[in-house]
Amino acid sequence: MAPLPDEHQTTSVAMRPGVEIPEEGQEENRKGVETDPCLGKEGASKEPKKKKEEEEKEAGKEEEEYPMLEMLARSIRTSAKGDLGDTSESACSPTQAPYADHQSGCCYSPYLGPYIRQVTMAIVACLAGVSVGMIHAYPAVALPRWEEMGTPLPTVQATWFASAPMVVSMLACVGSGVLVESLGTRRILLVSLPFLALSWIMVAVVHHFWVLLVARIIQGAVAAVYMVVITVYPAEVSVPRWRGMTMCVSEAMVMLGVFITYLAGLVLQPSPLAYMIAASLVPQAVCFYFLREAPLWLARQDRDEETAASLACLRGPYADITTELEQIKSSVLTERIQKPTASEQLLLLKKPTYLKPLILSVLVLLFKELTGQYAAMAYTVQIFKMAGSSLDPYLCTVVMGAARFLPCFMSWLLIERLPRRLLLSSCMTLASFALATLGAFLWFWSLKEEPLPESMGWIPLACLLVFTLAFGSGVGTTSWTLVAELLPSQVRNVGAGIINTSFSLFLFLVGLTFPFMVELMTIGGVFIVYSGCSLMGALFVVTCLPETRGRTFAEIQRSLDSHTSSAI
Repeated sequence: MAPLPDEHQTTSVAMRPGVEIPEEGQEENRKGVETDPCLGKEGASKEPKKKKEEEEKEAGKEEEEYPMLEMLARSIRTSAKGDLGDTSESACSPTQAPYADHQSGCCYSPYLGPYIRQVTMAIVACLAGVSVGMIHAYPAVALPRWEEMGTPLPTVQATWFASAPMVVSMLACVGSGVLVESLGTRRILLVSLPFLALSWIMVAVVHHFWVLLVARIIQGAVAAVYMVVITVYPAEVSVPRWRGMTMCVSEAMVMLGVFITYLAGLVLQPSPLAYMIAASLVPQAVCFYFLREAPLWLARQDRDEETAASLACLRGPYADITTELEQIKSSVLTERIQKPTASEQLLLLKKPTYLKPLILSVLVLLFKELTGQYAAMAYTVQIFKMAGSSLDPYLCTVVMGAARFLPCFMSWLLIERLPRRLLLSSCMTLASFALATLGAFLWFWSLKEEPLPESMGWIPLACLLVFTLAFGSGVGTTSWTLVAELLPSQVRNVGAGIINTSFSLFLFLVGLTFPFMVELMTIGGVFIVYSGCSLMGALFVVTCLPETRGRTFAEIQRSLDSHTSSAI
């Protein structure tokens, strides 16, 4: 899988412990050196001569002690500046874009700010998440419709129809990461679309289990690729202060796909619904065509001019990208020098420094799925029928879809304003309360062996709405943000494969076991079990996870190391 971005920060070269490559741009910012005249800003006052001589003398001593490291740092800075030209010696007007030559091919208006540019690109790439949401939500509408039409699938076949994409994603997640890294985000999205369209046409035309299973396998493979894209790309194109918000886009797009499927399923039968989903891929293809590759991926492919052009397009025509471009090139070069192979990464996982954040990431996703959210999404109509609600189950499903989608926008605001642990634990506690209430109500009512009165038909919907709002506002988005921030860069390739495999396994197990758990302990008992798991997840977040909001990857890693050392 493509490595998750490290905030474009230069990491330490493993020549000497504690020695880092000097970052010239950061040094100048700290010293108050004159800013770029091309930006129309007046230069700050220069350092006193005596202080500058002392710093030069210290730098000379460090160069004598670590000559190879200084040569490497100097070559990195020279290479980065060579791609853009030295702008410090050339004057330009305050309104002139210093990197206008890299703006050719940029589809943005020069008056758009960097925030709009980065969020727009994240949204375009995350349109793939709409397809993922449709893949997951389709069984919730199709299975009960087929049953009403007199062509139901047996319980085992229906379970495999709903869960097959999770099995494929579990097996294909590592290979999908390699594909995305090799072909790039734009190309892999365009290549995947014909296969996805073919699978939906197969579902629409033929109602035979083995044909349906093959179609779902294809959808699972495409979903595995798309999950890599919507997890990595938003973080790679955004600056650190907007990283949390852009990463929320992926969750919102998945929930939008779920909502659209539920809404269309209110009036469409399974075959027309599948045709509609296939037709929705056409506008996606148009949007993917204009997508720009992430600068970090282009730098890893040694496409220096395209890296500068992409970065200038994302940051705006008046932004000085010299420092950030230098940091990207430094990060890629440093990664190549000390990048461990897959076998070396597996050996690194024996160390607590790397093993602990991986285990924490897996457990975060485990408790996230043990809330039962995938069962509620894949079996929504059947849940309302089993609960005995007098309300229209398809209309309730649409309301549930809206409740999953709309809170994603609230999470964009909450995730950058509240501590990650507080937001996640609070939402998990609220979800646990809602599930416990619903489970206890259905459990005690089932003991009476009487149908649910019409006057109480709103209670299952109300409880599930509270659960869905809690999950959409904090559990879903915050969990993935924490995972992306916890995983160390040194084991990110192998670690991401393990995490995605575990996530797909958890989804598959929840979707596979739900019908059989209902037969064993009734629908009320299942929700009580999910409630207990959600409460355990809240306790886990409070007691075991470090706070990551507003902290760099390096600071998070140091926090984990200190916890590990104190535990030892």
